[in-house]
Amino acid sequence: MPRCYISLGANLGDVVATFDRSLERLADSPGMEIVAVSRYHQTAPIGDQAGAEFLNAAAAIETSLSPEALLDRLQSIESELGRARTIRWGPRTLDLDLVFYGSRIIESPRLTVPHPAAWYRRFVLAPLVEIAPHVVHPERLADVQTLQDRLLVRPLPIELAGGAAELRQRLVSALKPEFSGVTFREHQPAHTTGPGAHDATVTFWLGAPERSADHSPLQFEHLPVISRLDLTRSSEPAESFIRAVLQSALR
Repeated sequence: MPRCYISLGANLGDVVATFDRSLERLADSPGMEIVAVSRYHQTAPIGDQAGAEFLNAAAAIETSLSPEALLDRLQSIESELGRARTIRWGPRTLDLDLVFYGSRIIESPRLTVPHPAAWYRRFVLAPLVEIAPHVVHPERLADVQTLQDRLLVRPLPIELAGGAAELRQRLVSALKPEFSGVTFREHQPAHTTGPGAHDATVTFWLGAPERSADHSPLQFEHLPVISRLDLTRSSEPAESFIRAVLQSALR
């Protein structure tokens, strides 16, 4: 059976009791066995509407359920324990997110695995490191411990790639005063290979192609796999998206 990893998060009600009950329901589910659980971590809320501090945890399970059937079971447990999906990034009774399903990469209308934000969220990675430090992210090609360690560097190196120079400058001007622990810079093509190739923690791709040092068009695929993040796939404005990513990476 594949080993899967679940991220737990909540900040409403008796969260410890909710986590305990959710783990009991997982353990009692047919075709599922819990093999490890992290301690419960107290973490800072992300976003203006998130409310009070959160608890976060991680669980490793082995299951005979398909990815979609596992998703259905997680959502059923959320509903049983009072989860109401209202404000995005708002307070919540329980989140059960599927982070990894073995080493599979899945992208369907219902499910994206690995969880697309897990690699830059400290509140996800810190519990995972306790129970699975050497599990390799199948897209980032780095283990969980490495992904977390990259977020602990100060100042945190962030690159902006693609888009117009005016857009990059505007984003830096807007965000730099909020994030004193971050160094913003424009992507340099020389960083894609050789020493220092992966020193940027996140490389934000802004979309519209620009020219590299050798005058060839810079594409998203040219960016280092471990750090690249495509903002063109988000419906949020670039500034809001970058702000949320940095808050998740720094806290």
